[in-house]
Amino acid sequence: MKKTLLIIATAFLMTMCSTTKTSKSSTVDTKPEVQYRDGFKSASDKEKNALLKKLNAADANSSIVILTKNYKGEKIVISNEKKTLETITAISNTKSGFAAVTRIDNTVDTKIFDNYTKKEVILPAKEAQKHKYIYVMKKPGAPIPFLITYSNTLRTLE
Repeated sequence: MKKTLLIIATAFLMTMCSTTKTSKSSTVDTKPEVQYRDGFKSASDKEKNALLKKLNAADANSSIVILTKNYKGEKIVISNEKKTLETITAISNTKSGFAAVTRIDNTVDTKIFDNYTKKEVILPAKEAQKHKYIYVMKKPGAPIPFLITYSNTLRTLE
């Protein structure tokens, strides 16, 4: 009787001490939403040339990153493997929808880090080399809070 009780107690303890079963964790999409567009109203050649000259971005190794909607004063750090290109406190203009404009070297991957949400997005050099203008819109509440639009058309900034 004692042996049977001891065996049952041991079996009960062994089943209680088993490892918990874990379910498959749901995978969150880590890639940002990306668009390729050239079909919007473009800026004049005069405005385009002035911006390229101001940012020293007329050469083929340069692209322009334009932060657009939904920036409310967050600290945005734009960097690549070589250095930090710019640290911006971005505030979107409610009239034009633009927050900031900066030049990047499109021969290396560029990282955009949002210090408020602690999220980042990588602009691959392969894509940046194909497009002169890269628009980055913030999508509050999304797992990856950025919408990237690659384009060769400069939208009117005013």
